Amino acid sequence: MIKFVTILLALIVPIGNNLFAQDFENKEIKDFLVSTGEMRDGDKCSYYAYELLKLDALNDSDSCGIYRIGVYASHSYTYLLLLDKKTKTFLNCHTDLYQTLKSVYSFFEKSSCCFSDSEKLSYIKELMDIYHRNNIVIPW
Repeated sequence: MIKFVTILLALIVPIGNNLFAQDFENKEIKDFLVSTGEMRDGDKCSYYAYELLKLDALNDSDSCGIYRIGVYASHSYTYLLLLDKKTKTFLNCHTDLYQTLKSVYSFFEKSSCCFSDSEKLSYIKELMDIYHRNNIVIPW
């Protein structure tokens, strides 16, 4: 019985640490979310940045891609981060779909990354899904 409990604890503790150790810190993203009103400067709420297609979290070493960013809350908007080398462009994708699409197309053309046509279409599909979700969100 003691062996069973020891093995069970050994399995649970690393999983629990991973679940709670995912606090994300990026000053530029936090400043953007503060500027949109999604969070206040002194808030300790968690926020995220995930690549649109791969769902990988943004790392310091990442230099290119399109990320969805936002605050972990049920009534908050999702925003986009267009990352190319050292250039970061934040997009509000719930007010002007035309401007959002125009910015993403421009990103595809000027980006140092090479995106295939199928990747571009997948990004646009994800962007449209985000736009749709943002339009049905009722912010508090």
